[in-house]
Amino acid sequence: MLDSKERIKLENVKKLIRRNAKIPLEKLLHKLHHADLALIITHLSDIDRKKIWSFIDNRSKIAKIILEMQDVDIINIIDELKPEEAAALISEMDSDDASYILRIISKEKQQSLLQYISHDELLDVEELLHYPEGSAGSIMNTSAFALHMDTSVKEATKLLHKAEDLEMVFYLYVVDDENRLAGVLSLRQLILNPPDKKLSEIMIKDVVSVTVTDNQEYVAELVEKYDFLALPVVDEHHRLCGIITIDDVIDIIKDQASEDIYAMAGLTQNDLMFDKSPYKVARTRLPWLVITFIGEMIAGIVVAFFQQKITDFAILVSFMPIVMAMGGNVGSQSATVIIQGVAMGKIDTSRWGRVIFKELVVGALMGIVIGVLLGIAAPLWEGTAQIGIIVGVAIFAAMLFASLTGSIVPITLMKLKFDPAIASAPFITALNDITGLTIYFAISMVLLTIL
Repeated sequence: MLDSKERIKLENVKKLIRRNAKIPLEKLLHKLHHADLALIITHLSDIDRKKIWSFIDNRSKIAKIILEMQDVDIINIIDELKPEEAAALISEMDSDDASYILRIISKEKQQSLLQYISHDELLDVEELLHYPEGSAGSIMNTSAFALHMDTSVKEATKLLHKAEDLEMVFYLYVVDDENRLAGVLSLRQLILNPPDKKLSEIMIKDVVSVTVTDNQEYVAELVEKYDFLALPVVDEHHRLCGIITIDDVIDIIKDQASEDIYAMAGLTQNDLMFDKSPYKVARTRLPWLVITFIGEMIAGIVVAFFQQKITDFAILVSFMPIVMAMGGNVGSQSATVIIQGVAMGKIDTSRWGRVIFKELVVGALMGIVIGVLLGIAAPLWEGTAQIGIIVGVAIFAAMLFASLTGSIVPITLMKLKFDPAIASAPFITALNDITGLTIYFAISMVLLTIL
């Protein structure tokens, strides 16, 4: 959603486009940040969107605008351009950004673009495409600024002034004769040391780095742990290959969070790609719906099993939706807390017993509160305290068991090396509907014979 300032900017752009006010529009577009322009352009009509590109004559700015857009918008823009035009824009991007664009477009479009990219740029991009998707090598920028360890502070400063096109974030990486990463120093260290000192004398030798094959989630964990603005990337021989900067790490974190959210619903990011075939999208979503369908069928069997007793005490049916909803929510909460806690390193995976026990205590406390509330409300339907006690105790037991299943299922999946995020919505909900109803009716039947 747009905030008030963004809406004003959008309306101003629309107004100038309608008036065909070329000069004022060009001035406004020149002032706006490329991130703001990306947001504005995605909210324009198709006709206005095509018009606005003609008012931005800076190809580098267009490339930056495109990089701020969602994948589906990027794909559509690249598909609409001629191969030579799209290649010209990609040539304006850093190697890591260019590689990312080429990964998300179709193979056919990718091949048509590569022939228009210069040989030197193509070598850098193809190197990144060579690495597996999601690895540090695939997202690094190969234009990392590095200096030899025998370079003096004075020489380093001169070289630094000429390095305006290279990727650098307050760190200077130092290499040896074989381009192996030997050390690192900050710009502050460089400025404060005497001009004749060599970098080998002032550099920090213990450098935190990642290899080209490390996964991007590990990169994000290191940046978060050490509060770095960038990380060097090395190969198996410890040679410096590139650098991953904080803006890339933010993208990694956002993508990972999105993947987890989609997985909680049994989906993948590909499900949101509107250019995909409906049949392909349906095929990826259907298995999780089938799991839910089977679970709810079993829940129906549970209801059928207790059908005779339900007929005798029809008031119990009124509380079935509450039991199913509460059980599903408690289970999903427990699963989400555990999955997120493990992902963020806040849960000690060697002490699962304590984690499960804590969730059971939480489930018991919530079950007591909901049980008491339902116990008070239930007599309003039936008019007897007996029903209140029965359904109150039953929903407490159902919620307690739901917190147990919500804890055990993701832990079990982790131990079996499966993605625990898939345990949440479809699986946990179906499981808790079955167990929740069974517990609810079983306890209700027992208490009805006693009370």
